[in-house]
Amino acid sequence: MKFSYSLIKEMTPGLPAKEKFAEEFALKSFEVEKISGDMIDIKITANRWCDASSHEGVAREAAAVFGLRSLPIKTIAFNKVRERLALKVMKDSDCSRYIGVLIELRKKGATPLWMKKYLKTCGIQLINPVVDILNYVMIETGQPMHAFDAEKLEGNILVRKAIKGEKVTTIDGDEYCLENNDTVIADRDKILAIAGIKGGRGAEITNSTKMVILESANFNPTSIYRTSKRIKLETDASRRYGHGMSSSKVQKGMERALQLLSEICSVKIISVADEYKIIEPKKFIKFDPIKFKKITGVDISQNQASIILKKLGFKMKGNIVEVPTERIDVAIFEDLIEEVIRIYGLNEIKAEAPAISIIPAHNDPIISFREKIKRAMIEIGFDEIISYSFGNYGDNAPELINPISSDKAYMRTNLMQGLDEAIEKNRRLFGEIKIFEFGKVFDGVGAEHWSVSVAVKTKKDEYPLRVLRGVVESMLCKIGIAEAKFVPSGQQLIFRIGKEQVGKLTLSMNGERAFFEANVEKLMQYSEGEFEYEPISPYPSIIRDISLWADDTIQVGELFEIVNTINVPNLNDVDLVDYYPDSQNTRAGVTLRLVFQSPEKTLTDAEVDAWMDKITTILSTKQGVVIR
Repeated sequence: MKFSYSLIKEMTPGLPAKEKFAEEFALKSFEVEKISGDMIDIKITANRWCDASSHEGVAREAAAVFGLRSLPIKTIAFNKVRERLALKVMKDSDCSRYIGVLIELRKKGATPLWMKKYLKTCGIQLINPVVDILNYVMIETGQPMHAFDAEKLEGNILVRKAIKGEKVTTIDGDEYCLENNDTVIADRDKILAIAGIKGGRGAEITNSTKMVILESANFNPTSIYRTSKRIKLETDASRRYGHGMSSSKVQKGMERALQLLSEICSVKIISVADEYKIIEPKKFIKFDPIKFKKITGVDISQNQASIILKKLGFKMKGNIVEVPTERIDVAIFEDLIEEVIRIYGLNEIKAEAPAISIIPAHNDPIISFREKIKRAMIEIGFDEIISYSFGNYGDNAPELINPISSDKAYMRTNLMQGLDEAIEKNRRLFGEIKIFEFGKVFDGVGAEHWSVSVAVKTKKDEYPLRVLRGVVESMLCKIGIAEAKFVPSGQQLIFRIGKEQVGKLTLSMNGERAFFEANVEKLMQYSEGEFEYEPISPYPSIIRDISLWADDTIQVGELFEIVNTINVPNLNDVDLVDYYPDSQNTRAGVTLRLVFQSPEKTLTDAEVDAWMDKITTILSTKQGVVIR
């Protein structure tokens, strides 16, 4: 945010040169990003726009940092004016306070040279004396203000919500279509301004204006932020309102504007209205030196803390601190600690060894197992992703009370959805995608467990479920799980270890992708920490193929399952070596390769032929299978 250094120095006499100011100010307050002539660009943090998005706020900070005193600004009170301005603020308008003052300009006046200099330094365009004064009040006090030509109004001023479809043309000549959650300032016939963002042309101030209604108000920050983003119109006012401001600034801004207008334009106050819909309660926090030392390690007296806090605008009586109303960022004792310790100086805190014993971190088995799975998947050629823990998971998923957005309203019940979304976003860029994720998922009552999920998008000539099964079997082998089975169930393969279901393999609706997901905690129970050594058989193997036709309703996994349940001795491996559908796509030609090998002797053809006859006979009894 741009500031005039000469104005800050005028409000806080005794400040050092800009370069020294920037260096020391950054250590205890805000970082100065750029210096150019009289302009200094200060990076105001999001939580401090409430009080520091003004020269007055920065001058107060500077006074505390450099041990000086900031001067108060001159104001004119309007509370004694009895005639009431015609004004109504609707309950649903998201306006917490609105002050309207009708004034008469007794002379035209001219924007003073000193004011022009400060406005130009801050990047604000000069328009006319009234508007320039209000813009100056904004950069000086932080309170955005607006003015209407009273003679162009029809009836009372009304602060209300817009009617869906209402349109307004701003003073820049741009037209905006409003929604029913946008706050507007209007009269009987037209919209005068988009509240907290931009004034309209309907009551624009000109050089010939004699009667002026001044506006100083405070609006709900969420409402202003949403409207500003939706209509893509961001202004100095909307940025301040969007970060949140105290209603106490409303009165200060109006009183300062009246003071300057009286000096420059010789105004007469005619009528006033002050609608205070939400009264901000005062905040009091108890200062506890013992707790302060426990948290910071600094032994600071209550008197030292009082001196620092008073420089920052806080009031302290005994051990009770009254928080300035404009410091909406300060709510708890830890906030007070931050204020005191940054002015005290973080560099002044002496380094001390901790007074407690340090307990070594224990080895979490689930984390070690995760790394084991991760290494296995990377070796196979997969990339790890991290997806959102929240999403649109349906009614059976635990719902969040305060979701960050409407499409992140539920806790995730699986990892496959996140992988599917990642593939969808990248499918146009890559012909083949191989990814996995390791994370926590939740059931319908909010209980959580660790899960691992793997997904593939294959090339057009590959069958993704078959590819993924091979990947999963390789991963399981690497992490020490040998007794896994895949049982066909519709478009899925249920993954079992023994009799327990641990996960599943799923094919997407379009057949382009396949997904695997398993409960990691169950996997860890069956994982063998060490692999038993088994010597390689010195005897030759015998390889035989079985070719058959299988209906399209039969999964290859079912054929594997039949062969494995026969318990043929010395059958070491069963693989799929050929698969092709017929011209009608009603059945497929399948070739299974069986490998026989004994660790004790050389097998004979007669032994293998006998086992092959048994396997072929049992396979041929399955409905839909024909041996070729």
